[in-house]
Amino acid sequence: MAGGKETPRQKMIGMMYLVLTALLALNISKEVLNGFVKVENSLRKTQVTLATKNANAIGAMENSSNPEKTAPFLAEAKKIQRNAEDLVSYIQELKARSMSFSGGDYEVQEPLGFTKYLGKDASGKDTTLNLVYIDKKDEYQALTTFLVGSEPASPKEDEWSAHQLRVRLEAFRESLKSISFKDVEGQTRTLPQSLKNQIDKTFVFENEVENGVEVLWEAANFYDVPLAAVMPLMTKMVLDVQNTEADIISWLAGDVDSKSFKFTSLVPLVVPQSSYLLRGDSFRAEVLLAAFDNTNRPTIYVDNSKWDGRDSSAINIAGLDPLSVSANGFGQLRIATNNLPLGEAAYKGVIQLTGPDGSVEDYPFFTPPFQVAEPALVVSPTQMNVFYRGVPNPVEVSVPGVSSDKISVSISGGHKITEQPDGTYIVEPGAAQDADISVTAELPDGSKKSMPAKKFRVKRIPDPVPTFGGKSPSDRSIDRTTLRGVPGVSARMENFDFNVTVVVKSFQLVVSKDGTLIRKASNSNRLSDDMKSLLESCARGTVIYLEDIVVKMPDNTERQLAPLKLTVN
Repeated sequence: MAGGKETPRQKMIGMMYLVLTALLALNISKEVLNGFVKVENSLRKTQVTLATKNANAIGAMENSSNPEKTAPFLAEAKKIQRNAEDLVSYIQELKARSMSFSGGDYEVQEPLGFTKYLGKDASGKDTTLNLVYIDKKDEYQALTTFLVGSEPASPKEDEWSAHQLRVRLEAFRESLKSISFKDVEGQTRTLPQSLKNQIDKTFVFENEVENGVEVLWEAANFYDVPLAAVMPLMTKMVLDVQNTEADIISWLAGDVDSKSFKFTSLVPLVVPQSSYLLRGDSFRAEVLLAAFDNTNRPTIYVDNSKWDGRDSSAINIAGLDPLSVSANGFGQLRIATNNLPLGEAAYKGVIQLTGPDGSVEDYPFFTPPFQVAEPALVVSPTQMNVFYRGVPNPVEVSVPGVSSDKISVSISGGHKITEQPDGTYIVEPGAAQDADISVTAELPDGSKKSMPAKKFRVKRIPDPVPTFGGKSPSDRSIDRTTLRGVPGVSARMENFDFNVTVVVKSFQLVVSKDGTLIRKASNSNRLSDDMKSLLESCARGTVIYLEDIVVKMPDNTERQLAPLKLTVN
């Protein structure tokens, strides 16, 4: 082939062709032309050698130790082989038709006279009759009419013509230059520019200058050129096709692993689905053999912002510091959780590695989700697991190692439990005396696991304590000044952690005066006017009673509280 670094065979072919062209420029005799039969025979031997070489190269790819990886390259090689064979068959038939036309036995209709000039070589490929058996080696007039026509400035464009030969060679050239396919890793492979340049130099069909006049390629190579010169010229074109085919197949065979990374070390790696297991669950992990090149350490970046689980766009590494990478190729990632919200968190990053061709490849990754939780000590006072009717009972429910959005909470006994916006729960007890809170957790592998139920007792709210002027049933006396300023009876919850409001609905005031009990009633929590007058007349030593104190509880029930007995002092 022309241009580039030529092999010895290519140099030999080129030199023979140059000698042939130089001799053709002279008005030489038939005897001299017969000498070029040897040139044709030499080229034909090279043609067979190249065909065998290309077939062997395809066979080697078919027997690859990694057929899956080789498959895209093999498919492209076979495609090129088919195109080359089609073009070579066309040139061989064009040679046969040219011989037939020069010999005067060419027929347009069947049976075609040219078929006696066309046969098969040892490998079964199309070939033509050897020039040694051609009598009219110097014939050129009929050949010129067949290949070019009578007007060199306007060559004929029949299917079997010099023009069509040029069109097919150009099409072959462009098809090779546009090679593009994807390998098993999805990377696009295209022909290197150096090969494209070499192909352009091989298949050149520019106009030439003869006697100071520019002529077309078809006329320069086939107009008034004897058969003995045309046959080696066409054989040389076959060699150009086969040589180029060999170069492309060689590139394909060598490019299978051109973008494959070379690794120096292997290390077993276990990636668990979760490092926190619940009893009854199974430990699950992916076990693999990781390969790395300790002479080509990666550069690893992790985005500072928590990944939302949806955005898969590449991170912006500007301003990010790469992770420290150990000798075994592991990046040392550490994420502080001080400022992270509670719940599940994950991050995205990118690994940059220099490929075999010197380019830097990006490999995005996402960290496995992890849970962020407050440090907590769980202590369960089993005798104090109580829910109170009539008040909202706040409850925190969690399963260690499982995020709050992956648990489902329920309660038995007709009671009601409601999740709050902050992730806690409110229990509103019903009439049943017991309640079981059950939790179902979704594990990392997507399976569901029921946790053991937690039992609670359900009680009514303790009785509130009645008060009168700040005095409770535990007090024994009240001074007259305080007595005159008391507006009524109230009730409060003592030593009870819930915020409960109790309303006094009614009560009775009883005063022992001169041995007689005077009783007054109120249908509210306030003293009536009669009660106030009665209390103002009480002297020191008078005993007063507050009885039948009825209150309305938060659960809409009514209770009668303990009485108060106070002595005026």
